[in-house]
Amino acid sequence: MAERIKWRVEKSWPADGPGLKTFFLADERAFFRAGSGRDEKLEVYRQRKLDKSLFLGGAELEAGDLFVPLTQFKRLNVWEAVKCAALEGFNQAKSLQISPLVLVLDGDGAAGFHKKALEGVILGAYAYERFKRKDPEKAADGFTPEVILVAGDLDPEVLSAELQRIETVCLCVNRVRDLVNHPPAFLGPEEFAGEALKSAAECGLKIDVWDENRLHEEGCNGLLAVGRGSRRPPRLVTLTYEPENGGDDLRHVVLVGKGITFDSGGLSLKPGASMMDMKSDMAGAAAVLGALEIIGRLGARVRVTGILALAENMPDGGAQRPGDVIIMKNGKSVEVKNTDAEGRLVLADALQVGAALKPDLMVDAATLTGACRVALGIQLAAVLGRDRDLIERLIKAGEESGEILWELPFEEAYLEDMKSDFADIANISSAPFGGTITAALFLGEFVPQEIAWAHLDIAGPAFPGKKWKYFAPGATGFGARILAGLVKNL
Repeated sequence: MAERIKWRVEKSWPADGPGLKTFFLADERAFFRAGSGRDEKLEVYRQRKLDKSLFLGGAELEAGDLFVPLTQFKRLNVWEAVKCAALEGFNQAKSLQISPLVLVLDGDGAAGFHKKALEGVILGAYAYERFKRKDPEKAADGFTPEVILVAGDLDPEVLSAELQRIETVCLCVNRVRDLVNHPPAFLGPEEFAGEALKSAAECGLKIDVWDENRLHEEGCNGLLAVGRGSRRPPRLVTLTYEPENGGDDLRHVVLVGKGITFDSGGLSLKPGASMMDMKSDMAGAAAVLGALEIIGRLGARVRVTGILALAENMPDGGAQRPGDVIIMKNGKSVEVKNTDAEGRLVLADALQVGAALKPDLMVDAATLTGACRVALGIQLAAVLGRDRDLIERLIKAGEESGEILWELPFEEAYLEDMKSDFADIANISSAPFGGTITAALFLGEFVPQEIAWAHLDIAGPAFPGKKWKYFAPGATGFGARILAGLVKNL
């Protein structure tokens, strides 16, 4: 994780004060704070038509201003553009070794701009460098500019409190990114459960960890079947948040995460190139853990239970085979036609454990299907389910955090293609199409109809495989803010 960013709020900042002063332009015609000399600088910017849309003014860098037009971040909405613009300013300040970076953001919608700017800096400054040696030749590596946010007409104390909450959320998201970026040799099911224990202790959560013996007693045969091929046995972790002074009338939300700490495909072995990013197949469980950390640290007037289904899918002599039949916790039998469709097997167990708690709402998050990446690419995640209100709440939470969800149809007619000659249902469809939908339908077979439930397939944006917006290559922590936002908005 990158060094923690130091920031503070100031009512104003003197024109001749030190640092790199950054102004965000709504477009090339207007910017948020008027002042002497800036019209002239802006005119120079227009005349030169700078490709990078940056202009450093002033005789000395220490007195310079940095203009970052939001329009340079094409095809992003204004909130995401503000995050990228703030990171641009931060990176320039770091490169030039100027501190502080002063963000001048007063004007219409300024409170929102401050929060998005800090979010962009904290998430954008993240780097997973646990196994990288430091290059002594790169002097800037050890330099981190302080960030000053100018409040203008806003109440500095109120703004500081709001920004403190944003920082807490972002640090939890970066913790999710750390977990997903860890090499799989360092983070098997047991180690992941150990990380959950740390989170519970730090965030005031109750925790219960089921080992393979308890899983057998509870009939969690999907988790056990997937984990049979690994020397690292599966785990199921339950985390519980109980608000202080809560009553019996509080709503109860269950969040379920797929945690395949490495997915080789099992005996239905993946091609070598397809395994390279499979340490990220636990991103759903990491997002749920991150959401519980956010909720535990910031509080909520809702009871929340997080369930992490943790296993490693490996191909040894004890691994499950194509053609095997699993009797699931609810007695439904599943024919395993492909051992690489393992995530739905572990989620089926976790969803049944969650359903037994009779929650008001239940959501699962999983890097479940490659079909979702084919359908929606790496920038969108899919949401499917039976409950219209819950789906709309999740989409709204995603819009607030910049994590976009796209609803796909929960078309039950597709269940016809999941019939098995030897069991109640097969774990994959006989048709080669609609894989994201059929995977969600499979999960729905293990969620009672009376429970408001939705499924998030985050296979694309959880680990895009390249630099994206304000995210470095690797994990983005996608989903943690959506799930925490869902709870916050209830």
